[in-house]
Amino acid sequence: MRIAPVFAAAALAAAGVAGAAPAHAADTAAEVSPRTVAPGGMVTISVSCPYADRGWYPDSITANSQAFAGGSVRLHKVENAAIPGVGPAYNGTARIAAGANFRSGGPDSVGTSSQWGVDGTCPGGSQWSASFTVDRGAPTHYGVQGGIGGSFTDSAQTMVTGAVLVLGALGATFYVIRRRQADPDS
Repeated sequence: MRIAPVFAAAALAAAGVAGAAPAHAADTAAEVSPRTVAPGGMVTISVSCPYADRGWYPDSITANSQAFAGGSVRLHKVENAAIPGVGPAYNGTARIAAGANFRSGGPDSVGTSSQWGVDGTCPGGSQWSASFTVDRGAPTHYGVQGGIGGSFTDSAQTMVTGAVLVLGALGATFYVIRRRQADPDS
């Protein structure tokens, strides 16, 4: 009997057992989006916690940052279809402190662009952290403006474009009606 095939079979079996290990061996992952934000803007924090053999997880965890307007925010649990061996995921948004906090003389005075961190603790006790940049020159992201007027501004260009489209539709309708009246076979 040759030894090489035996070792190859043993290596494949070991790789299969290692590949079948539960996902709870994975580390905690956290990210902030967008990575660069202006003072007063909004960021989304997403955290994937490791599996903890508890049977339940809290509905929310806390994210802390000195750059946040309130200092901390609650991240709410995202349902992940109860995949066995996979820990919970948490998601939430935070408003960055106003620009006055980042100017000279403010409580967190820094230069034009500065690196900040956000951190917290997962239900099993593991720590997580992520970083982002506050840039006083970046455009401010305030999120979606729902309701009436959230996606429309009454600029002159928009009003003229709308009027041209309405007049074009009326003209086309008038043309089709006149053409049908002129042609008795249609």
